[in-house]
Amino acid sequence: MDAQNRTTPKRYNTVAQLLHWTMAVLLVYLIFFSQYEEVPDLLMEQKIQLHSGLGVIVLILGLFRFYWRRNRPRPAPIETDAPWQKKASEFVHYAFYAIFLIGPVIGFILAGLVSYPVRIFGWLEISSLLQDNTAAASFVNSLHGLTADILTALVVVHIAAAIYHQFIKKNGLIWRMLPFGR
Repeated sequence: MDAQNRTTPKRYNTVAQLLHWTMAVLLVYLIFFSQYEEVPDLLMEQKIQLHSGLGVIVLILGLFRFYWRRNRPRPAPIETDAPWQKKASEFVHYAFYAIFLIGPVIGFILAGLVSYPVRIFGWLEISSLLQDNTAAASFVNSLHGLTADILTALVVVHIAAAIYHQFIKKNGLIWRMLPFGR
């Protein structure tokens, strides 16, 4: 879409809001309910299958969300924000997109290195795509955990910024992403 022909909306559109809140729910689940032991039992295997499937959904939605962000008008940055805040906001948002890509890709690699079966939603087996390698799996698992730690930090910063704008600056920023906003 040509930037000159865009109008700047006051709020994010319905698709952007749906993507934002769907990903928020998925990511909260993946962060808080995805701690697994080294050797899975049957229940753990089911959790890993769910985790793998949700990771694929995060990857797909993240790519679509990035496309949507780049090709649809979005609200202008808050005018009263200092230049460093605008840069920090852009950095955090692009860091989210990087993690939406890197985390699932590392998870996909990890699934190929472990010695037990990993199937996306119990259907597509991905663990047989690479050779079992315990040492490499341990290292890649550490990287996958690091992406989760970075994601957690980004979520905390994102929520803190939303709270700051809503309750300290009182500029209504949060309403732009809420489906029932003003």
